[in-house]
Amino acid sequence: MNTRILTVSLSSLLLLATIADSADAPPAAGAPAAATNVPTPRTADGRPDLNGVWGGGGFGFAGLGGGPQTGADAVLSAPLRNGDISNLTNDGVIQRRSGNNLPVYKPEHWDKVLQDDYDGNLLDTFNSCMPMSLPRMGPPVRIVQTPTDFIFIYTVPFQRNDFRIIPMGPRKHKLDRDGSWLGDPVARWDGDTLVVETEGFNDQTWLGPEGYIHGYELKITERFKRNGNTMDYDVTAEDPEFLSRPWVLQTRTLRLNTSPDYRLEESPPCSERDNKHLVGKNREM
Repeated sequence: MNTRILTVSLSSLLLLATIADSADAPPAAGAPAAATNVPTPRTADGRPDLNGVWGGGGFGFAGLGGGPQTGADAVLSAPLRNGDISNLTNDGVIQRRSGNNLPVYKPEHWDKVLQDDYDGNLLDTFNSCMPMSLPRMGPPVRIVQTPTDFIFIYTVPFQRNDFRIIPMGPRKHKLDRDGSWLGDPVARWDGDTLVVETEGFNDQTWLGPEGYIHGYELKITERFKRNGNTMDYDVTAEDPEFLSRPWVLQTRTLRLNTSPDYRLEESPPCSERDNKHLVGKNREM
């Protein structure tokens, strides 16, 4: 007889609380509510001003925290809003796999996707303290805008806080075939929409926690459209080697946090010492 042991660690509970906060949380306590019916502020050069702290976009789950949710996305986010995390570890993982917007792989890659998903606790590089990467890490929590580049700052549970420095295009250097964890981005304006195109990834990260692998040809296109004190965040993943068609993720609506007390907390150190002691297949990210 096989006996399955389900263990719920303190870190898992903290992670679920973090997801709940980032997915549907209002601005920090005491923060003045950011009015949505306001003109979009602009910088001195006439471009939309994207500077600020942005929340409500979620991370790690395609569609979570975005606009109106349907199907599995709505079922998954309901316990987060209601504060019930008792069975989210199991139910959430299952519901994500039955969502209505999943990447479609070419037939020859499905066996590896399924095997990596099954053994994700050991094979997912995020579980070994490597960067979560795009589009899995979601939108930045803070944007710093200058005339020549953008700085995106991210909070990542149980890992270091991460950042990207994105120059305004065109691309000025040759992409490295070996790639990098966060890729090589360039930005441009399409009217009032900021478009960030990132290529030059390595093949070690996943698009999502369900074994969603990719190759060196991955290209991620992000679009940021500010409307007053909200901002639409759209992402498309293209990989002609692995995907049958581009994966267009659900739009996420970010909200400006106007709290004067906001601070980016220090990130904890990441350690993979627990990986060798795993007793099951359950995982959240």
